Amino acid sequence: MSLEQAEPVRQALWARRKMPEPPLEARREGFEAQMSAVPLPAGFSAQTVSINDNVSGLLCSVESVDKSRVLIWLHGGAFVLGSANSYRPMAARLARAANAQVLLVDYRLAPEHPFPAAPEDAAAALDWAVREGFHPQATFVGGDSAGANLALGAVQAATARVESSPVGGVWMISPYLDLTHSGASIEQRAARDPFIDPAGMGDTARRYLGSITPADPRASPLFGSFANFPPTIIQTGGDEVLFSDAARARDAIEAEGVRCVFQEWAGMIHVWPLFAHQIDEGAWAIEQGGAFLRTL
Repeated sequence: MSLEQAEPVRQALWARRKMPEPPLEARREGFEAQMSAVPLPAGFSAQTVSINDNVSGLLCSVESVDKSRVLIWLHGGAFVLGSANSYRPMAARLARAANAQVLLVDYRLAPEHPFPAAPEDAAAALDWAVREGFHPQATFVGGDSAGANLALGAVQAATARVESSPVGGVWMISPYLDLTHSGASIEQRAARDPFIDPAGMGDTARRYLGSITPADPRASPLFGSFANFPPTIIQTGGDEVLFSDAARARDAIEAEGVRCVFQEWAGMIHVWPLFAHQIDEGAWAIEQGGAFLRTL
């Protein structure tokens, strides 16, 4: 059963929490090594593309996807780690599920490049899709954890410029949207979440934000405008301290009369679809998120 499959991941995460945090470069190297061990499917391809002078990405595909469709994906990693290369296994699953090419954005990471570097790179990826000739209704934007923050912010910024949705839909997994950390679930679900330690969340935000206040809606897009927002799917684990971020985003989207599919996955941890090669419910969540985008 999937909950039994998740248990070794849980235990490994709890054990890691008891150890001193390694230097950032070691964390980055460890994550890259971990993800490089995940096998890629036959028929997977990826080519490097230039998004602008500051950022590149990997345009990923699997056999038989509709190449007139593109899903721009912003990876997670607390704004400080992760890469397009490490997310290739995830992109393979996303592409097959959504029947679209997937652009993995290698946005600039903090603390070397604090806010607003990453949001600027996310916005540039939407501009890239326009230049490449993708129709707005065949362009989708998504992300997990901190990447969902960047995805949401990019869509809000683009929508504010043109007063209409620049994309056909949005897909957020375990979104981290409120850097003021005001969500009730941070305290209520702390004992259930092996992935995120609330005690370290303040440092995470400061490392990314620099001198910017965490309440700034460009940094915490939960507080931004959802007017003219496109149809959205939000998936969150039932044991996440960030559950309130996901639920409040749903409420804000629905308040604008926009379709929002909200899925709480019982017993699941933060960004469990990243472990789809180990946990059945990770694969199922990706299949359902992709199915939603295929309806748009």
